[in-house]
Amino acid sequence: MTTTSANRNGYINLEAFGLAGEELASLAALADIWRPSVEEVLAEEMADPLLAEFAELTISLVGDLADQQWQRRWLACWYKLYGRGFALPDLAVYFFRIVAQCEQRLFDPAVPASRAQLDLFSILRRSIFAAACCAIEMSEEARRTEHGVPGELAALHFLRTCAQSAVPVAVLSIALVSRNRFGHLAATDLQSLPGLLVERLDRPLRPADRIFAGREGEWLVILHDVQVQVRPSLVAAQILRVFEEPLRLLSGRSLPMVPSIGGAMMPADGADGESILQAARLARWASSENQHPLTWFQVNMRQDWQLRFEMGEEFRRALENEKLCLFLQPQIDVPSQQCTSAELLLRWQRDNGEWVPPLQIIELIEEHGWGRQFTDWLVRHAMRMASDLDAVGIGIPLAFNLTVDDLLDVDLPELIAQRLATWRLPGERFIIELTESAMMTDPQRCLAVMQRLRELGVSLALDDFGTGYSSLSYLVSLPLNEIKIDRSFIHAMASSEEHLRVVRTIIDLAWDLGMMPLAEGVEDAAQIERLHQLGCNHVQGFFYAKPMAMPDFVTWYAERRT
Repeated sequence: MTTTSANRNGYINLEAFGLAGEELASLAALADIWRPSVEEVLAEEMADPLLAEFAELTISLVGDLADQQWQRRWLACWYKLYGRGFALPDLAVYFFRIVAQCEQRLFDPAVPASRAQLDLFSILRRSIFAAACCAIEMSEEARRTEHGVPGELAALHFLRTCAQSAVPVAVLSIALVSRNRFGHLAATDLQSLPGLLVERLDRPLRPADRIFAGREGEWLVILHDVQVQVRPSLVAAQILRVFEEPLRLLSGRSLPMVPSIGGAMMPADGADGESILQAARLARWASSENQHPLTWFQVNMRQDWQLRFEMGEEFRRALENEKLCLFLQPQIDVPSQQCTSAELLLRWQRDNGEWVPPLQIIELIEEHGWGRQFTDWLVRHAMRMASDLDAVGIGIPLAFNLTVDDLLDVDLPELIAQRLATWRLPGERFIIELTESAMMTDPQRCLAVMQRLRELGVSLALDDFGTGYSSLSYLVSLPLNEIKIDRSFIHAMASSEEHLRVVRTIIDLAWDLGMMPLAEGVEDAAQIERLHQLGCNHVQGFFYAKPMAMPDFVTWYAERRT
């Protein structure tokens, strides 16, 4: 809402300024005159750490302008400066003076400029203009959102005024999470949604309190002139109460919303706008992680956040540099005792040698919005592994999981179709595993994506069946090939008649619907024998093999086949 986001070409629209790859590459020739020009113009500002960081990033412009990570860091640094009171004219003055210095260094008044010099200088000016325009656009977007609610920069200005006047405040960072996704809402409902949310947030507030739109669906409530947590806690409780009733949209539909709130006090938890907003957000993240409706900031949260931030940065590098890996766990046909398919399971080993749990990896992906990038990586590597297995005579189907967002992405089937064509593989070589909750998010949209995947020959499996909330009438309509029985039922069926009945019912249901049941998490021969008696002959678990890297899997498969 208040942040400029990257498109496929980056945060800065280089194409709009006629900047192509070759032209951007030629900017590197100006590095020797660009650096001293930036240093000379910003020399007096270097005592300020934030301005010094901005100068260092600006020095890298001629070499890194097309790099999305550089764009993100440069814009984030400017965003902080703008929040501290630096105005857009300040940026324009800096750039004007830097360009003037470059011009003096590049052109000798006594020698006519060459065509190459003029072209290079034109590219430089357009590059600077592109960066400046993006900063202006981001600043204006953050100052006021499209639905008229003041944005984050307005909140920073308000907090700075309070700090200068020694007025204590409380900041509530609020995430309003819908149990349903917004993608299926009508345009009129989407347009009216912010106003409906603000109206409810405003109910417990006084005239002096303020509401601002934060980042990515976040709302900021600033309570003016409060010194203790009593009133902010009451306001937070009232906000939780007013959202107990679902929103009634213009279309007549109901939309349940679940608030997650983090609170912080200024100056106790932060003496300036940036630090207090960070404190409130850290508390909100802790609230979401611990599934508490309200959490107040604690000092140790900054250290926890720093560790999480470092892990996020390391994961980003691993994703970009292709350092993630997929292990294979065999899926066994019990009568023949042969491996008939394998599930691909995500693994990531950090630089310190630590293996990160898969659920924690998924949390990082969702938290940072790397879903599409990860899905593209996952599909590419699944195809590559299938091709590599073909090369050694192992032509079994490979299964992998997709998320809610993947299933709602109407472009997903086209992505998979393109990858299949690139690797010259049939769709029948792959099984896509989906969860019940993912399919219930937007049933019609998910069904359309699933049908297109089936047309490609890809099989579909319902993962962790029995732990979600699918209705049988909906399940019958889905183009599924396989139902996976959750490991919790398999573990409990030996000691619980109730769980045994559940397993038997799922197996019978799968066969009745023309689907194959597969039991996850089998660990002993007794479980396998019982499943065989119940009619489930397809299993997966440690009894046969743990997840393995590709070379180990190939060796295991060859030994089992002989």
